[in-house]
Amino acid sequence: MYRLVVLILLAAAIFFSDWHSAKPAAHVSSYFWVDGALIRTNGSRAGQGVPLNSNISCADTPPEIARFFGLPLPINRADQYALMTLPGIGPKLSENILNYRAGQGGITGPDDLIKVKGIGPKRLARLTPLLCFD
Repeated sequence: MYRLVVLILLAAAIFFSDWHSAKPAAHVSSYFWVDGALIRTNGSRAGQGVPLNSNISCADTPPEIARFFGLPLPINRADQYALMTLPGIGPKLSENILNYRAGQGGITGPDDLIKVKGIGPKRLARLTPLLCFD
């Protein structure tokens, strides 16, 4: 009985401390369609259209949604979570890619990507069609 009371009090303390703690303001981007173009916004309905078709440039592809729409992922702008959407890329390998990218100033092509620890010829062959290098 004593343990149950302690557990309930502990759970209540955790719940209320998290509920009342100040949370940083999140930077929220949203996407919506207008006349066949995907619009990225920063909390409002104003933004620049990004057409989603096969001719979209790597610089125009939003990394947050590239894989969702079957577009190549811009490897030089992708964060760790976007990189982990690629097949065979987990937390450690995505961290290796980010560290290599930071140290070299970017990844210019498959020749640079194969220099990342954990990426060999087979994995490079699988990843190259899924990536774009800007």
